[in-house]
Formats: sequence, C-alpha cells, structure tokens
Amino acid sequence: MNLAFKIETHAELVSTQDEMRERIERGEKVHGTVIRALQQSGGRGTRRRDWHSAVGGSYQTLAVRDDVGELKRPDAAIAIALGLAQTLPEYGVQVGIKWPNDLHYCGKKVAGILCEYVRGYLLVAVGMNVNNEVPENATALRGLDTEGVSNFVLAGMQRGLELMMAKQSVHKLYDEYDVLAGKELEYSNNKLMRGVGRGIDERGCLRLESHGTIHTLCQSEARTSLKIKEDGKRKKKD
Repeated sequence: MNLAFKIETHAELVSTQDEMRERIERGEKVHGTVIRALQQSGGRGTRRRDWHSAVGGSYQTLAVRDDVGELKRPDAAIAIALGLAQTLPEYGVQVGIKWPNDLHYCGKKVAGILCEYVRGYLLVAVGMNVNNEVPENATALRGLDTEGVSNFVLAGMQRGLELMMAKQSVHKLYDEYDVLAGKELEYSNNKLMRGVGRGIDERGCLRLESHGTIHTLCQSEARTSLKIKEDGKRKKKD
C-alpha cells in the first residue's frame, strides 16, 4: 500500500482521533491524512479510557479510505501492532505485544493502539511514550527525538496495513511478540475468569487454557483489563 501521507502537526488537540472523526463527519476527504498533536487534553484508549498525553510523547491518527471493507476486521489493532513490532527494530527498538492493543518495551507499556471504522474510513491511532511523563506501570523511549519516533511509528502503521491488505493470518505471526504467552491471567467478564495465555486465534481473540480446555476472549467481550499473576501476587497490567 503506497499512501501519500499528508501530515499535520498541532500544538494541542483534545484527541487526534476525535479530530479526524469530526472531519469525516463534515464530509472532508481525509485519505492518507495524518493528524499529530504535541499534546492531547482528552486522549483515550480502549473502552474510552484516558490516555496520558503530556508534551514529549508521540500522538497521531492516520485515516485510510476503505471502499470495499477489506480493512474492517476485528484484528485490525493486532495487525497494526505486528506492523510496529516488525518495523521498530530497524530503528533500534524491540517491542512485544500485549493483547489486544498495547506495545511493551522492557516489560512495561510504551504504546497503545486504537482502531476505529468511521463512514468507510479506517482510523488508526497510536500513542507512544517518548520523553513525556508516564504512569508508574508504563515506560518511555527516553532520549529519542519525538518527531523521529512519530515517523518510524507511521512506517510501522503502514506495515500493519500492508499485512491486512495481503490478507495474512496475523495469528500465525503473533507468537513471536506475545508477552502474555504462558502467563497466568485473570479477567472479569460478568464473572471472574482465569487461564493461561495461549496466543490468539484467527479472529484475533485471546486463547486461554483453563483445566485443559481452551477458551477464547475477544476484544469486544472483555470488560476489564487482564491481570497477570506473578510470583503469587496479582499485578494489574494496563
């Protein structure tokens, strides 16, 4: 996929994703448009959770027109995560993927991905911590140039789109980057559930093994964050 990117950089926005959606709702043609913000006052992640978006981080949304619906798929965020995980090592950054839409660096969350389908457009938003303040359970790519990080993140986003366009089964590529593999996990889906992470299926749903049986958890079904049980203690991983 060869996109002619049109990059805009704003000093501050409520949310790059919300700004892009509003333009689409107004009827603007935004294919290939990339909206960046140096900071966001209302950044958000999955299930509309707040995303800390202080100055120094990389925050951007890309819009891609999808006339035939081939990008409207439940594993879109995972495909983008794979594109980033495959691309970032070229710039000296090795990351893992925490289902369903986070990147981990040195054992902690460094980036979040949000994919949304709006009126025939796939919106891909990535927020990555660089030199900004981060929560205690997160990390950042300290010392790197934020604009440079935004550019190589954009290259990874494009790689993820290419995976989708090629109709590749992303679950076959996922295992190499899976930070939940073999971990004891628990989550709440109306009732408390526990299991061991066993990768993802062809829909991008998490596979959990419990008492010898494989159960699946899809992103649309998860009500709360997964928790990883480590060293006898349950530790929440956002």
